[in-house]
Amino acid sequence: MKVRRYLRGSGRVLAFVFIASVIWLLFDMAALRISINDANSQLLKERVIRERETFKQQSRVTHNEDAEVRKRWDEGHFNVYLSDQIPVDRAIPDTRPETCAQNLVHDDLPSTSVIFCFVDEVWSTLLRSVHSVLNRSPPHLLKEIILVDDFSTKENLKAPLDEYMSQFPKVRIIRLKERQGLIRARLAGAAAAKGEVLTFLDSHVECNVGWLEPLLERVYLDRKKVPCPVIEVISDKDMSYMLVDNFQRGIFKWPLVFGWSALPEDCYFCLFILSYRCPVMAGGLFSIDKKYFYELGSYDPGLDVWGGENMEISFKIWMCGGEIEIIPCSRVGHIFRGQNPYKFPKDRQKTVERNLARVAEVWLDEYKDLFYGHGYHHLLDKKCIKILSKAPEMLV
Repeated sequence: MKVRRYLRGSGRVLAFVFIASVIWLLFDMAALRISINDANSQLLKERVIRERETFKQQSRVTHNEDAEVRKRWDEGHFNVYLSDQIPVDRAIPDTRPETCAQNLVHDDLPSTSVIFCFVDEVWSTLLRSVHSVLNRSPPHLLKEIILVDDFSTKENLKAPLDEYMSQFPKVRIIRLKERQGLIRARLAGAAAAKGEVLTFLDSHVECNVGWLEPLLERVYLDRKKVPCPVIEVISDKDMSYMLVDNFQRGIFKWPLVFGWSALPEDCYFCLFILSYRCPVMAGGLFSIDKKYFYELGSYDPGLDVWGGENMEISFKIWMCGGEIEIIPCSRVGHIFRGQNPYKFPKDRQKTVERNLARVAEVWLDEYKDLFYGHGYHHLLDKKCIKILSKAPEMLV
């Protein structure tokens, strides 16, 4: 009754004015943030376009060199000829949102071991990957760089690589005595790592300015968070570094096919957030607390060579108390190729199918029927499925 009496007459008018003012203020704040977001995004695009044009002018080939480009394309299924002309420590545009440079991180972040696994990688891209980490990582946070050679056959990746990397005290090379594939090569690198955090990177990337600190900050705040950088594009044709200005998260569709899903276009706060959750990681680039990695059971050693490992580790992270995040202030460029240039010890398709079937059997429970029902029902009759019933051991 007291409330009703208070709202009568002038009191009701005052209440209406107050509520309307609050609503109007909220709309103003939203409009301002959208405006700032659009302005920052436009300025970032203009800056990156200017810088990228400068790099492209430095990285063009003449018509007389086209034949050499085509001749060497199959070495890596990208423009190897042009890559070899570009400095291994070239500058790239800073594509981070403007606010990232102002973000503060803790002084006592954990150290990390950066692990590159490679087999017959192109010399210039491997060196550029390593140099980008050395040049753009705070020395006190970079414990070491581990190069795991998965039984490469190229001569320049043997003694010449040892000699080249000997000038960097933080770089060491592990050589596998037979081809193991990406999954077991990463396990070998993790076993040798001395850092508190493991950071896995592909061997054809370029880490951008300030890429490492935001990843380690998330692990510092919660050791069960698994942060991934925004993966930007290095053109396979002209080697230019291209900005990714939309925010996406990894997902999967049946039958366990990885893909990207864009956040809503009206996500006006995206440039202001430090992280957002991601159902499934792409798998090539991420950081993880070393102890937590082993508590999860690390990678399943029953997976062969390549394929399905990103699904497997993503499922176990989410099912065992962890979270996968994408960090907008961490940017790493990646050469995306139209074809995988690496050879599989066994049949490529059968290897990937078997890996996916193992992931389904171990992690999907009754939902594995959805996997088999979307094109993999033929695997139900295979004898190899019988060995998939034993799940990898975990400590969580």
